Amino acid sequence: MKKMNYCPNCGTELRDGAKFCPVCGYDLEQETANHETKDVHPFQTDDAFELELEPAIGLNVTRADIKKYAQEKLSGRYGEWFKTIILWLIAQWAANLIFRIAFIKYISQGTSYWFANIFGPSYSSYDYYNYGYNYSPFAHFFWFLIMLLAIVAMFLIAALATAVFQWCAIHTLRGNKADGLKIFTYFIKAQKNRVLKANVLIAIYTFFWTLLFIIPGIVKTASYAMTNYLLEKDSTLSASDAILLSRQIMHGYKLEFLILRFSFFFWTILSVFQVTNFYVLPYRNVTEIQFLDTLYEHYIEQNQQ
Repeated sequence: MKKMNYCPNCGTELRDGAKFCPVCGYDLEQETANHETKDVHPFQTDDAFELELEPAIGLNVTRADIKKYAQEKLSGRYGEWFKTIILWLIAQWAANLIFRIAFIKYISQGTSYWFANIFGPSYSSYDYYNYGYNYSPFAHFFWFLIMLLAIVAMFLIAALATAVFQWCAIHTLRGNKADGLKIFTYFIKAQKNRVLKANVLIAIYTFFWTLLFIIPGIVKTASYAMTNYLLEKDSTLSASDAILLSRQIMHGYKLEFLILRFSFFFWTILSVFQVTNFYVLPYRNVTEIQFLDTLYEHYIEQNQQ
């Protein structure tokens, strides 16, 4: 049976001896010179390799250079981030406190109901003398609802904090003041919720990918890393388009981005003391945005050729 040839770039069926793909113009002679012997199915797409970690090529910059530049841009400006980080810590603390109170109340109501069903009248007598807790179905449901709302609040705070910190980093690199409160207000009033929508979608997508044994979720954080940068760069870009374009630009550079992010691993461990957040958060975010800025410029140059 005659073996069929297909374009390794788009999957189009090729005639024998073809030097270029008639659909996408792919250089087939270059493919042969590179000894690419892998068969490509005509219906194969890039999605099949979504979770691969490819080496970065062509940025001509080291992680040390990126970090050094970030430190230079942050020199004497860490104080600009102080108010933003304080507000973020307060929001986190409040949401966690509400969740803990609701959880304790919910469990105590459930325990009261459990005792009432097991011990019956004797437990009711115990309640009569104010030594126990009276079960209330309404109170039980109320605290369950508050607990769910607190979880949603923590989820939204985590998602939106990512956007605010990244936009603060963009402002820092441009020499503007990094005021997280003003940036968040700008999200609400001037961005038609596209930034909020994009970051909530990213948080949801990442959560479900994380359910597949953690690693896919980590890889996806790299795929979506450029979304906020693109939203700030182009005010006409929709949330879904920014996510798709981020995936496209980050293809081939996810591994490099993850290595850069995990180079802050020990700093992240120290951030449990909270005080180090005032140094780590600005440093890490500005470094990552500088990497994304370099990658974006490289992407534009490659597509203009």
